[in-house]
Amino acid sequence: MSDRGASPGPSAAGFGGILKGMLLLGRGRAEGITYFGGTRDSVLSALAPRLALWLVLGGLTIGYAPQAISGVKVLFALCLILLPAVVTQALAHRWKREALWPRYITATWWTDWVTLFVGLGVALLMALASPKLLQSAMGAMILNGVEFGYSLWLTWYVARIGLLLRRGQAVVLVLAILGSLGLLVLLTGLLSPGQRAWHEFLYPMLVQQGGTH
Repeated sequence: MSDRGASPGPSAAGFGGILKGMLLLGRGRAEGITYFGGTRDSVLSALAPRLALWLVLGGLTIGYAPQAISGVKVLFALCLILLPAVVTQALAHRWKREALWPRYITATWWTDWVTLFVGLGVALLMALASPKLLQSAMGAMILNGVEFGYSLWLTWYVARIGLLLRRGQAVVLVLAILGSLGLLVLLTGLLSPGQRAWHEFLYPMLVQQGGTH
């Protein structure tokens, strides 16, 4: 398996190439990174679907409950999108990987959607095997556990390939992302005691299947 994450490749292949890159990285194939561009436009294109989802959910949240807490929830959701990018950019700078970061974050934002496909696949298998299990608390725990575990692995793998990191460095990056999101949750709780902005936005904004939540 090659780790040449920044090597030139078919990054100009359009959305078909992006989809192929997503599926390759999602299966642990390093060559998938070459299907993502490393330009400013590539980064913005990868960010656009997330911002569109944020705008829709934010508009629905404020429209349904035009209160101050709704604004907190919307801002929290935006931070969920942008905070990992800030953290990883800082680490890329520290590890002298700045030139690789644009392609890495582009690949990260696109491949995050693969988690949704995995969740849907697991849900389908559970529904075929035992519809009652899918509707139970245990089924929800299994589904969320699989998604979370896969998401952690994918975050680690794309960081390792995209930034050409050692395994330990990629683990540090994943822990830094989790730590920053944990602090965000804590801060949000302090600003809005008694409310759970994270509960209502965390799964949708990370494209998680949380139907029972």
